[in-house]
Amino acid sequence: MDKVVVRIADYRIAEAPATLVTYGLGSCVAVALYDSEKRIGGLCHIMLPSSYRARVSGNPKKFADLCLSGMLQDMENSGYEVSGMVAKIAGGASMFDLPNKDLMPSIGERNRDAVLLELAKRNIPLIAEDTGGSYGRTVEFHTGNGDMLVISLRSGTKVI
Repeated sequence: MDKVVVRIADYRIAEAPATLVTYGLGSCVAVALYDSEKRIGGLCHIMLPSSYRARVSGNPKKFADLCLSGMLQDMENSGYEVSGMVAKIAGGASMFDLPNKDLMPSIGERNRDAVLLELAKRNIPLIAEDTGGSYGRTVEFHTGNGDMLVISLRSGTKVI
């Protein structure tokens, strides 16, 4: 089985039987998009919630809005129909115990909220998630069956 590594602030698209893997999710969010009929998927590793108000220099894939739109555009350019896709997400942890955390959501929460907004804009249903908490995760997304394995030291391995 082919394993394709998705680095931070990047995305990859693959067909079955490939497994897309991303490591070290803390406050970052992994978004898997899947078409069960065609058995293809994409996985992105998002660092920041939005490019709005940010100086977009360097890698635009670090932002939820630009990373998802880029991955979706590449999927459409490859002949895949986005209308039949579903999403799964993981990550979005609050990794640091910061003062005044009740006044402003953590970057992990903001990343999760931004991803949900982008999915809603595109009418892509979220069918599973493992987000929040205060621990890191690794994700393996299997394009053959759409399973997302979420691996963490704190809570073991679960399939969503």
